[in-house]
Amino acid sequence: MNIRQLQSYFEQWNELRDTRPCTLQFDDGGAYGHFGDLRLYSVFQPIVSRLDGHTAAHEALLRARSSRNVAITPTTAFALPKTPAAVVHLDRLCRMVHAVNFFLLGEQRGNLFLNVDFRHVLSVESGDHGRTMEMLLGYCGLTPTQVVLEVIESHIDNLALLEQAILAYRRRGFRVAIDDFGAQDSNFDRLWRLTPDVVKIDRTLVVEATRNSRARHILPKIVDIIHELGANVVCEGIETCLQDELARDSGADLLQGFLYGRPSFQAPIDRRSDESCWPVLGEHLEYLPD
Repeated sequence: MNIRQLQSYFEQWNELRDTRPCTLQFDDGGAYGHFGDLRLYSVFQPIVSRLDGHTAAHEALLRARSSRNVAITPTTAFALPKTPAAVVHLDRLCRMVHAVNFFLLGEQRGNLFLNVDFRHVLSVESGDHGRTMEMLLGYCGLTPTQVVLEVIESHIDNLALLEQAILAYRRRGFRVAIDDFGAQDSNFDRLWRLTPDVVKIDRTLVVEATRNSRARHILPKIVDIIHELGANVVCEGIETCLQDELARDSGADLLQGFLYGRPSFQAPIDRRSDESCWPVLGEHLEYLPD
């Protein structure tokens, strides 16, 4: 891992483009970032295989604290940058903090799911998406083939630019996931145009299937259509054994949620997901948005 090259990238941006500090730092716990007064950390949530129940990947999620050690939501943190360049560099800083800490998880880490701010997608010159990310990942000891980039497509009106971005990412070896499908304005027409590698079904569809027989009947059909597009399916936000059963019966490839592990600073223990029902059987766990 080339720590100095990573730090130098963000130090150079500070010198040339902005007065707001944006730095990558290291301590005994791994990597963390500074953006203005915020300190940025990683947590990881396991994504498990429906077939054998073992951890296939981790999604990296942002945790942030102010200079007074007050927890700040990711939404609040990403409202701080006021220029497109600042958005891009905060987004990159978060992903590099995650990438370094993911590398430190060890050999059993699987693949890494990373969120990309939709404003970053819109700010980067068309066709150049992923170039800097590939370079920075190399400094971390990772390759694009280990990374799945998550984009919420319903936030992006310029579908042509999103298509070009996905093609550019995939040419470099990244896989691309459409996140929160089924929420807001998501639709299959966009999926047919974007041809993502992974589609993450929003938890609201699974929750609705637990209380509505028509939704329960439709959920496997949605998964079938996505499979016909050549994409894998992740059911998100699974909290209970009933939701787990419905997600499995739908044919989803991968499962994610509190039932299998909460976001943690350490890699969650790899346990069979069908053995994890007992702690929450009959309970409802609040699902905190990340």
